[in-house]
Amino acid sequence: MTLHYPELPEGITSFGATVCDGAAYLYGGHCGRAHEYYQAGQSNQLRRIALDQPGVWEELPTGPRLQGLALVSHASQLYRIGGFAARNQQGEPNDLWSVTDCARFDLAAGQWEALPALPTPRSSHDAIVVGDQLYVVGGWTLAGEEESSWQTTALVADLTADTFVWRELPTPPFERRALATAAFDGKLYVIGGMQNRGGPTGAVDVFDPATQTWSTGPALDGAADEGFGAAACAVGGSLYVSTVQGHLQRMDLGTNSWSTVQQLPTSRFFHRMLPVGDDRLLIVGGANMDTGRFRQVDVVELAPA
Repeated sequence: MTLHYPELPEGITSFGATVCDGAAYLYGGHCGRAHEYYQAGQSNQLRRIALDQPGVWEELPTGPRLQGLALVSHASQLYRIGGFAARNQQGEPNDLWSVTDCARFDLAAGQWEALPALPTPRSSHDAIVVGDQLYVVGGWTLAGEEESSWQTTALVADLTADTFVWRELPTPPFERRALATAAFDGKLYVIGGMQNRGGPTGAVDVFDPATQTWSTGPALDGAADEGFGAAACAVGGSLYVSTVQGHLQRMDLGTNSWSTVQQLPTSRFFHRMLPVGDDRLLIVGGANMDTGRFRQVDVVELAPA
């Protein structure tokens, strides 16, 4: 069956997205003029659409205006982590601040609940749930006119514990932002991004919860910028990455390497990619340097691995 999804109500980049209980959820993002940051140019909207019978984008309770945040799901609840807020109005000098805010949205109750804050403000990071553990990696801290400081820590919280507590993981062997994460083969994959030193990269690092160790994974295929603002997810037993060049790459565990398996309908960065069943991917939001933001939603049919 061919699925068709309506356009987004507005084009957004650098937003959070996740799948939960048969629906896709999006939160926040940059919706203002390109390359400008101001309060009204950041979304505070939580949106939802059914995956199997897409109708309209439903608007749910709002929250703070944020971009550069992460959104994950676990046990019929959504978790919003970090991001940055513009304190300036349009036309004023940038006054950008990363936040420590974390919140949980209970689908049954239909409302947001504050969670313990991050140890330090963090944005341009990513997060993923592996098993019952919520992992947060990468990013930096924006503090108004001060020079940005890159995050050197990674965090984890046990979502089954009676008390929500952030703990530090063993120190990651990287400092990167604008990166992507995915849960695959029982491990945390940290893919691409912009380095503190060295520019964009297709590097991949892997954290094994069983051994509590980091290792180096296979770098993405192609140029270094393939990893900048990329999106990743696992579906149908395979790990996929959508790159700024519009390449859909798949990792082969047998050869420990990536290969491009499709040219996607659109080339995007700062977008999100979500699984639909075991054989489709939903590509949402993001932008292209030549054409601007995308409102159209692409559905990608996957060939057997």
